[in-house]
Amino acid sequence: MSTNNQCEQDRRLRELALPLLGKWAPFILILLARQPHSFADLERAIEGISRKVLNENLVQLQMSGLVLKEGQPSTGFPVSYELTKLGISSLVVLESLKSWLIAHEKELIFNQQSFNTK
Repeated sequence: MSTNNQCEQDRRLRELALPLLGKWAPFILILLARQPHSFADLERAIEGISRKVLNENLVQLQMSGLVLKEGQPSTGFPVSYELTKLGISSLVVLESLKSWLIAHEKELIFNQQSFNTK
């Protein structure tokens, strides 16, 4: 594959990965892996996230087919969010990342602290 084709593929993959790798998306996916949640439940469970940012993340995850929104606010029934089959399959990636972070936690913290003291 040529370098230009490789760069183009990397750009496409980056765009596809963004909803998964954002600041809040992994937390949302992990919470939804446990059980469906309402918007308010997610908002309470994720400290520091604004309503606007939570909504933007949920929309991105829905657009990617990772999260399904059930119910309609206009009907008076609660709206809940849950993982799709594709969303469930993404958990393997998150678990691998979590394992890697745990294995390298001390090294990462040391590097960050060392960098800040330079």
